[in-house]
Amino acid sequence: MTVTGSMAQGPADSAGIALRDVQVRGHRVRSYLQDSAGVQVMSMEMMAEMPKILGNADPMRYAQLMPGIQSNSEFDAGLHIQGCDNSHNMVSIEGVPLYNVAHLLGFFSIFNPSHYSTMSMEKSPRHAFAPNRIGGVLSMNHADTLARRTSGEIAIGPMSSQGTLRLPAGCKSQFTVSARAAYLNLLYSRWLKIDGQQMRYFFSDYNLTYRYQPDRRNTVWADAYIGNDRGSYKEADYGLSTRMDWGNAMGAVHWRHQSSQGWKAEQCVYVTHYANRLKMEQATFALSLPSDVTTVGYRGRLALSRMTLGMEYGWHSLQPQSPETDRQRNSTPYNEPRQHAHELSVSADHTLGLTTRLALESGLRASVFRTCSQRTFASADPTLSLVWTAGRQTRLTLNGLVRHQYLLRTGFSSVGLPTEFMMAADKRYAPQWVTGASLTFDTYLWDRSLRVSAEVYYKRLANQVEYVGNAFDFIFSDYSLDKAQISGSGHNYGLCLMAERRKGRLTGWLSYTYSRARRHFSGTRLAGSYPADHERPHELNMVGTYRLDRHWSFGGTLVVASGTPYTRIKRFYLISSNIVTEYGPHNGERLNPYLRLDLSANYDFCARNGKRRGINFSLYNATMHSNDIFRRLKVYKNGFAYKPYRFILPVLPSVSYYQNF
Repeated sequence: MTVTGSMAQGPADSAGIALRDVQVRGHRVRSYLQDSAGVQVMSMEMMAEMPKILGNADPMRYAQLMPGIQSNSEFDAGLHIQGCDNSHNMVSIEGVPLYNVAHLLGFFSIFNPSHYSTMSMEKSPRHAFAPNRIGGVLSMNHADTLARRTSGEIAIGPMSSQGTLRLPAGCKSQFTVSARAAYLNLLYSRWLKIDGQQMRYFFSDYNLTYRYQPDRRNTVWADAYIGNDRGSYKEADYGLSTRMDWGNAMGAVHWRHQSSQGWKAEQCVYVTHYANRLKMEQATFALSLPSDVTTVGYRGRLALSRMTLGMEYGWHSLQPQSPETDRQRNSTPYNEPRQHAHELSVSADHTLGLTTRLALESGLRASVFRTCSQRTFASADPTLSLVWTAGRQTRLTLNGLVRHQYLLRTGFSSVGLPTEFMMAADKRYAPQWVTGASLTFDTYLWDRSLRVSAEVYYKRLANQVEYVGNAFDFIFSDYSLDKAQISGSGHNYGLCLMAERRKGRLTGWLSYTYSRARRHFSGTRLAGSYPADHERPHELNMVGTYRLDRHWSFGGTLVVASGTPYTRIKRFYLISSNIVTEYGPHNGERLNPYLRLDLSANYDFCARNGKRRGINFSLYNATMHSNDIFRRLKVYKNGFAYKPYRFILPVLPSVSYYQNF
């Protein structure tokens, strides 16, 4: 920063100097990332500058580009954080859980970024008030301030259009309404094909938030979301017709109070629901795989000067995947009963200053989980962090934790199909739990224009569930959930590095992650140790934005990663028109390395006073690199093919219009 100007000398006996014509110049911090006590916070303003997929910039996709979080494929919008499965995370709106946040076969998520202010993410439970999950915690958050006048945003893309409207209701309250709907079949019907077969798809998202601030110490807000996906696909070679329907609905009321004595209280009551319906029909069979989950809950937290107390309660009603069959070759009926469970947790966190630079953060979370079968699980999970700081520039944190998870997610597809489902821990499947430790170093250089961080971690996982069945089990064999799943253990370890430029016209980050995720299932048909399905040992991510002038800005992302594991088919047989396969070692092979470069350019016709109007040009996979999603076997009338399945188009261009008002 520089200060220039002229000085006017005061009287001789005066100790003061008067300045006039002063100019202060400096580089504004343009970083879209913040870090607070181990929680990464990403501003949704970043989405306006970044490459868009068919007109949509997705927060979850950019969360995948953070260090320690591994991407997977185009059909996977999940997060694999520090080697953990996507099922280990909790994804929420202001702490209210959602159970499947994927759109378009996992291509991107249900979150409309213009409705939110920030996305916060904790890669591993560091505080006792973090929920009962052994993975990470991601939350979409609203702005704390009220709009003084009507404002909003619209975006019109080739696949969908979306808009957000903020309406002040007096000086103390505000409505925020957002909607997004697709018309993919109208413009992209020729591209929605798999092996030449037509697919039809539609989705929609609707958000409503009402915020009321009666005074400066109290805030009340009500939040609602509803979204739905519908898809269909016909496989002419097999005479197979598939229909998919899934969606979320959520409603919540929050209250926050800041007292004059310094303590703060937050409370929330909510209900959240997710359901999916997958149906497949052929001449000889009809199969439906319904599942759903509903949670009614309460969260409360009291933050004092050095201590935070919390309580959470949730009542869960779950329908695990329960096949409904007709005209099937296998006539054995199977019905998975509905599950009900109560989950109660109390937590306490305390911060103790050992020296001026060293602090000890400790926490304890006690949980009780009781199912309808009268099975009760209880745990007391500690967290411990030793934090050393050197002013505002450098921080070193040593963290240890134990955490249990009682809601399990499983299913036979990891490519975005709505076939995964929730189930409760019971006498068959014990709660999952993790013990872990991490060491994190974080520092700022050159007047905080550059941030450098490094982290090493290790996690030991217990009672892991892996689904080893497939869709044909429902048709050609006596299916049961117990036969389709195995339980075992695992361990994750890795190294994460990041350098972030935070000031100037060019901002962004470069990150590298080395991660191993091993799984062990002794005494089963998958006996031994092997990599998890999502494991990518090496991943390099680059994210950057550049502001050229008042009209042009540019954005880009680069992902270079190892291929994910898969189980190779050694040979197969056709017996009575049924395919019988013989596999090699489980996850014994890897797909080809992954490479993707995305580019974007924004041209603003008008950009002043916070208002923007312009056009975004984006290229997804600008290098046209063919990335394998998975390998599959397909039998035709006159032959067969066993080859990688890749994304529909080698490159995906997009042009969209945006306007802020």
